Parts: sequence; C-alpha cells; structure tokens
Amino acid sequence: MGPSFLLAQFLCLLFFHSHSQPAHSSSNFSSSVQLCPGDQSLALLQFKNSFSMSSSPYGFSCYPPKKVLWKEGTDCCSWDGVTCNMQTGHVIGLDLGCSMLYGTLHSNSTLFSLHHLQKLDLSHNDFNRSVISSSFGQFLHLTHLNLNSSNFAGQVPPEISHLSRLVSLDLSSNSEELMLEPISFNKLAHNLTQLRELYLGVVNMSMVVPSSLMNLSSSLSSLRLWYCGLQGELPDNFFRRSNLQSLDLSSNRELTGSFPPYNLSNAISHLDLSLTRISIHLEPHSISQLKSVEVMYLIGCNFVGSNLGLLGNLTQLIELRLAEILDLSNNGFSGFIPQCLGNFSDGLSVLHLGANNLHGNIPSIYSEGNNLSYLNFNGNQLKGVIPPSIINCVNLEFLDLGNNMIDDTFPSFLETLPQLEVVVLRSNKLHGSLKGPTDQGLFF
Repeated sequence: MGPSFLLAQFLCLLFFHSHSQPAHSSSNFSSSVQLCPGDQSLALLQFKNSFSMSSSPYGFSCYPPKKVLWKEGTDCCSWDGVTCNMQTGHVIGLDLGCSMLYGTLHSNSTLFSLHHLQKLDLSHNDFNRSVISSSFGQFLHLTHLNLNSSNFAGQVPPEISHLSRLVSLDLSSNSEELMLEPISFNKLAHNLTQLRELYLGVVNMSMVVPSSLMNLSSSLSSLRLWYCGLQGELPDNFFRRSNLQSLDLSSNRELTGSFPPYNLSNAISHLDLSLTRISIHLEPHSISQLKSVEVMYLIGCNFVGSNLGLLGNLTQLIELRLAEILDLSNNGFSGFIPQCLGNFSDGLSVLHLGANNLHGNIPSIYSEGNNLSYLNFNGNQLKGVIPPSIINCVNLEFLDLGNNMIDDTFPSFLETLPQLEVVVLRSNKLHGSLKGPTDQGLFF
C-alpha cells in the first residue's frame, strides 16, 4: 500500500468528516433539547390535580367547555392548552380558560413555579372566591394575563404591578368583593407602561380617584371599567387620549365629567357611557367628530339638551358611518325622530330609541341598501302609520314598535321581509286582520 493511496484515504476521511460533522452536530443539538422539562411537567400535573372538575362551566361563554386530559409520562408540550418554547423546552403559555376547574388557588401552588410563562389564561373557572395571590407577581415574563370570570375575591395585590411586560390584563367579572385600592392601582398605572388592554369590569374601584386614570399607559387602546363604583369627576382630556379605541365606563352611576364637544380622539370605535352622570352635549359639531365609531351605547345618560331632533341638523350624518350600533334608549329624549336616522345607506345595524318621550311620526324614509337588523322605538309617543319603506330593511330581524300611539291597519307587508323573526306591535291602535307567515317569526 503506497503513500499516495494512504494520502487519498486520509483526504477522503477529512472531506467526509468536514461535511457530515456540522449537520450531525446541528441535529444532535436539536434533539438534545428535552421538551417540557420534568419539573415543569410535574408542576402542571400537580396544579391540575389540586382542583376538582365542576359539573358545568363557570360563566355563559364556555360552549363547549374544555376538559383537561393530560397524561402523565407524555410530553407536556403536546398537551391541550400548553405552549412551549421549541428551543428551550420551557412552558411559555398556558390556556385553561373554560376548563371547569373548581377549588382554591393557593399561594404555594405549583403554577407559580412556571417562571417562563408569557401568556396565562385561567378565565371562566371557579376558584371558589380565592384571593389573587401575590405570587402572580413572580411571572416577570408575562405579557397576557386573563383571570376573567373566575370567582376571585379580596384585594388585587400590588405585586401585579411587577408584571412590567404586560400588554393585556383582564380581571373583570369576578366576585363583586374583588377590590382594587388606590395604592395598588397607582402602582399598576405607573409600572405597566406597555399595557394596551385593561379590563376591570365589576372590580370595586370606588376609592380610586377618576383623575388617576390619566396615569395609565399612553399605549392603552382598550379600557373597560364598567360597574366599578367609580365616583367623582373624570378629566375632560381623558377622552382625547390618542390611542384609545375602545372605552366602556358604563354603570358607574356616580361618575361625572363632561364628554367634550371637540378635539375627541380620532381612534375611538367603541364607546359606552351608559348609566353614568357624564354630561353629553348633543350638538352637531360634537357628534360629527365621532367618525371612527362603530359601536355606541348611551343608555340612560346625562344629555345636555333633550331634543333628539338636533341630530337632524347634521348635514354630514347621511355620509358618515356614525355607528354600527346606536343605543340612545331610556334618555328622556323629546321631539321628533330625525328623518335622516332612517336613511343610512350602510353602517348602522342596530338603532334603539326605546323608553324616551319621542313624538311625531316614525321616519318614513328607509333607503334601499341599508343594513338595519334591529329597530326599537318601544315606549314613546309616536303616532301616524308604519311606513311602507321599512320593506327596504331586508336585513331586519327584530322590530319593536310597541307601546306607542300608532293608528294604522295591521302591516301585513312586513311578511315580505326575509330575515324578520320578531315583531312587537302591542299597545297601539292597529286595526284590520291579524295575519302573518306561520313559519317566519312571531307577531305580537
């Protein structure tokens, strides 16, 4: 065997080693990562086993509910509701919403050993009036925390403010005894600078001064504080926050302030000020600025000026997509219903003007191509006839004209509406034969 042959063999071995070794190392590196380390798998199982399974889901939005069917000895990264980092194997996401868990969530729960969690959803379970543990403050990587409708009680711990990476926080719809005190709220507002979504509906915030809401993150796009017991005056410039898209302050009956007639946020698309004492000036130049609004609830509000006819002065109203949902019920409005409210070519799908003191005729012009699906004028003093142009509302599913003074023959032409399911006409002065299709909706 000559030197040249040995050299050739050496070069071949060197070539094979140099080309195959990196690929082998890369593959070997990937396979060497153990998905879901044993301690995290055990922590998940112990957490789940610390609760019993209730016979029905907690809350009304869990259909179908989920069942936690984790099998010991299998890779927990394949378990329902568990998300892992595929490079490190750490558990970074846990979604157990609507999982019918029942029992007390203790501060020493193994849940709090999952330090790498970024998203945690425990919503719509029944934690039996547990206190929200200060241990939640250990999840320093958390960006999303959802404890909605989970029957927590007691104080919201100030340690929640340690979660400086939070983008979304939902503590709404828990026990009415869940309370957020001023010190904890101020720490939350000061430290959670990346927060974009904050939902605290039904959390008792009666001791929080409304002006402190101005300290919340400037990045906030969605804020829902309904039925929080807020009281006192809200600063006018609160409505001018540049990034605010969704705002719900409803059912805070002692919350005052003034909805500004100018310089509103151009981003607002969802607005609910129902059942508050915030003054709303019904003026053309204020309403006309709400160009981005898609949903507007103003039920039982403190309107300055009760003549709904002022809306008729809006020359832009027909062109604007004022709202998909416009609810002005139970406000004591008087005057006539502006004809323009029947003349939207698109956009408006729900119009609710019930429980006011409106008089005159129902708007007679309902344009072709409108998108109305819900129309409610119940509980006013409307007279005249039911306008035949309602047949242009081909998407109409619900029509309530009850408890008025309409004097007309029974509107049999309504049976031509293909989507109509419910018609309420009681307590009017209708005459003629009562008829309607037997397979389409109900006439009352």
